[in-house]
Amino acid sequence: MIHAPAFATLAFALALAAPPEAIHVRVNQVGYRPGDPKIGLALTSQDLGGQPFEVRTSWGEGRVLTGKVGADRGRYGQFAHVYELDFSALAVKGRFLVRVAGGHSPVFAVAEDAHSGLLAKSLAFFRVQRCGDTHPQGHGACHLRDGIAKGGPGDGSAVQADGGWHDAGDYIKFLITSGYATNLLLATYVRHPGAFPDDDGNRVPDLLEEARVGLEWMLKLWDSPKKVLYYQVSDASDHGTWRLPEQDREARPVWACEPGRGANVAGKTAASLALAAVIWNDPGKSYYDAGLVSTYLEAARQIYAYGKTRPLAQPSNPPEFYRELSFEDNMALAAAALFRATGEATYLKEARDFARAAGGAGALSWSDSHALAHYEIARVDPSYVPEARRHLETSLEAARGHAASDPFRVGLQRLHWGSAPDMAGVGLQAFWYRDLTGDGRYLALGQAQWDYLLGANPWGVCFVNGAGTTWPRFPHHQVADLARIELTGFWNEGPVPLSVFTEQKLKLSRPDAYAAFQSDGAVYHDDKEDYVTNEPTLDANASGISLTAWFVASRK
Repeated sequence: MIHAPAFATLAFALALAAPPEAIHVRVNQVGYRPGDPKIGLALTSQDLGGQPFEVRTSWGEGRVLTGKVGADRGRYGQFAHVYELDFSALAVKGRFLVRVAGGHSPVFAVAEDAHSGLLAKSLAFFRVQRCGDTHPQGHGACHLRDGIAKGGPGDGSAVQADGGWHDAGDYIKFLITSGYATNLLLATYVRHPGAFPDDDGNRVPDLLEEARVGLEWMLKLWDSPKKVLYYQVSDASDHGTWRLPEQDREARPVWACEPGRGANVAGKTAASLALAAVIWNDPGKSYYDAGLVSTYLEAARQIYAYGKTRPLAQPSNPPEFYRELSFEDNMALAAAALFRATGEATYLKEARDFARAAGGAGALSWSDSHALAHYEIARVDPSYVPEARRHLETSLEAARGHAASDPFRVGLQRLHWGSAPDMAGVGLQAFWYRDLTGDGRYLALGQAQWDYLLGANPWGVCFVNGAGTTWPRFPHHQVADLARIELTGFWNEGPVPLSVFTEQKLKLSRPDAYAAFQSDGAVYHDDKEDYVTNEPTLDANASGISLTAWFVASRK
């Protein structure tokens, strides 16, 4: 993490804004492996039909590939054309740029390990989000007095709820999002453990070290004697002051699930703990810990049983922050993970029952784990593969249909708050589909989402801080702003329609560096005041890490 050179960044970003007569070439700024498809995009109002383009070495002298400008995907914003530039034939290693009619792309790499640093960068974000005495980065130990129970049989009593991760640029801790992030990270580790090395030499993969922060916090939220699950620490009152977290001195409210509610957060929690019991139960690993396995598994059993008695979803407080409506998908994940951990057939039957009640896959997000549930059940029960395939195929066909009419091949019906992690979710479903069926028909769709997130988008921004050449430097994030650090590795929430942004009545803190590339359908601002498109969240980073692991493993 480094100090952000604000004046230089602004000058560089303002230079990007240009009239529609110019040609703006967008590529995946993190780069490509030699065998990857490589599709650049040219935004312009000039007619480039049939004109040549070329790939040159990064210093601009050596021409290594020529081609013809491809299909015109149509208008975007003030630009009459978005043209394809297919340079997939570029298989030599090195650093290159794409040039067409006076416009050129950022420099990008072609290498087998082009994405090797992306996972470590992305995990670094979680260390800044740490709460409690968990060795956070960028700020001191904080919120050690969390908290005071609100609701439930312990109402008004002290509750130990320190630890875990802050979310969404503020200091609230949500089980809704922490549970989703932890479960997705652990499910990815189970499938691709080799993608996550131990970089600090303590014989525990860095991802598992980070997951322990979430897991240990979850244990604190479960009061077994009282049968109470707490789902959130703090509330909307947390928005009052822009400050560093260690400045908070008072105990904060810890909210108990409301009567009859909680199956969604219980499912996410039980799924995470049960997967952790599987992972730490491998005697061949240096981090094997039978005592920890017993603790995690017993808590997972209890919390899953609790969720079965609370068959309604518990939204956040206030509900408009995270209004989750479904719970069957999360309970299906929990039952599948418990079956994986115990081999008990009852859990597998209940996993299938919950998954069938949940129904279609839909978009993968903090509020919709249906696709992951179907995939995870199929992983432990081959007889479920046809059913999982049907759900994933329906979702991916819809995404492919949406992408066909979008010049950037975004696989969403429309952009919305949190579009970027949902794009990652489309990519993940494409990989899961191939993993279960051997059919790679949706991988091009997944590649398009990946390229968009890493720079092939209207603004030419890689939505991962510290990756590529142009990334978000001014997130809506209190620690990053006040400590004057760059929030290394955070995955952005991404663009929204103009109407979604304007209804928040936000005022940017600086001139819009990307004004030339905004449209009614898509706006993005690299500005600390824009919490709609420029806010770091746990679910965005978890989705990005998972997609990266799958992408890196896809051609090994």
